[in-house]
Amino acid sequence: MVAKGLIYRQFRPVHWSPSSRSALAEAELKYEEQHASKAAFVAFPAQSCSIPSEILDIIGNNPLALLIWTTTPWTLPANMVCFVVTVDPYTESSTFRPLQ
Repeated sequence: MVAKGLIYRQFRPVHWSPSSRSALAEAELKYEEQHASKAAFVAFPAQSCSIPSEILDIIGNNPLALLIWTTTPWTLPANMVCFVVTVDPYTESSTFRPLQ
């Protein structure tokens, strides 16, 4: 990782999880053995102007939402945008419960 320039010396350490390929918060490093993280699943409605036409052809007039999983639900009120990375795999799913 050092040879690839992924690890370098700066003023503050960044704790890194190679398995999840993500930075870790300091609180994530100090969990007690009995600690159980709480997670939240949240459906963010997609704005029709941001949905690609090939997806609109499939869903028709049905609402589309992005299902987000997080272990930091206290940050949800500040969320302003969801990004979709085109090279990552996604799954299409239907629900019988309308979004509210």
